[in-house]
Amino acid sequence: MKKFFRIIIVTLNILTAVALILSCLCCFVNPKTIWWIGFFGLPYFYFFSANIFFVILWIFTHKKKLMVISLISIFIGWPFLGRNIQLSAKNIPAEELDKSFKVISFNVQGFEQRNTVQPDGKNLNLFDFLREENADIICLQEYGPNQWKKNDLKEDNIRKRLDNTPFYHSEVTMGHYSVATFSKYPIIRKELIYTDNTTNACICSDLLIENDTVRVYNVHLKSVGFHDDEKHLLDNMVKKEYGKSDVRMVKSMIRQMSVSSFKRAKQVEIILSHVAQSPYPVMICGDFNDPPTSYSYQQVRGSRKDAFIEAGSGRSATYHIGRIASLRIDFILYTDVFEAYNYESPQVVLSDHFPVMCRMVRK
Repeated sequence: MKKFFRIIIVTLNILTAVALILSCLCCFVNPKTIWWIGFFGLPYFYFFSANIFFVILWIFTHKKKLMVISLISIFIGWPFLGRNIQLSAKNIPAEELDKSFKVISFNVQGFEQRNTVQPDGKNLNLFDFLREENADIICLQEYGPNQWKKNDLKEDNIRKRLDNTPFYHSEVTMGHYSVATFSKYPIIRKELIYTDNTTNACICSDLLIENDTVRVYNVHLKSVGFHDDEKHLLDNMVKKEYGKSDVRMVKSMIRQMSVSSFKRAKQVEIILSHVAQSPYPVMICGDFNDPPTSYSYQQVRGSRKDAFIEAGSGRSATYHIGRIASLRIDFILYTDVFEAYNYESPQVVLSDHFPVMCRMVRK
């Protein structure tokens, strides 16, 4: 019985070790080539943690040599750990504060949760939150003006409520939703990079910051498009509360995820082609709908820096479905002419995403 039990444990260890390696490899494999490999990137942190568990487990047995199974995968996966967790934040020096500008990227879910009660019992309005944060550049995804009958969501009224960032660039997609960039700095050029006639799009805005021009890309890559019942199933899967009747829905969800990954890869190609021609320093902000162990993130980041890696701390979960509150899919990336400080992702309940923000200083 002991031998059988050991075989089961070793088999599980091998499977988690292989899964961790695949979760790292998926950064470099176009989903058009191997469509299923991207699924391993989503639970990277859990695979990494499971392999740490197996190392500790073998330490307390007579089979210490079996630690090598997980140690190899941990060694391969180690360089990616910093994309998921950081130990200390980088705060801006006092002498740099006046030279800095604050950036926020936020998928606002079409303003569906613009007035909500927070975990501390206080009521919060999304527009009040944005005004209080007093950012210099605000990149919004799933920006949905004029789709609601309520007056406060008419585009003119939204702009009045965000009048501390008077310069504005938006491109409407699907007749209702859009991405929008608000700025305290003049926007001297505007361009639509792509739209897929859903809520997804990318725009670029050239901002005149002091005497410099900075090109800001506001990105919303292809969404998976789960419906409420599918999100509910995901939550139940975490709770282990599902039955055979859900199998068909799971298959449909897998199909949706694979199709959306193909489309994100194509959108990334379009973005990178445009970025390569930029004569100005670049910032890329937005909702990638992919984690930092994904092909999309790897391609867009390239040699650019990630504000969370450079200036964040802890685990920055930016998207939550029920108990699954561990995916970082919203990013602020930038060329190295900038330095990032004070990265935050406040856990405010104003959308199905959390905002991401930081301060930037031109070197």
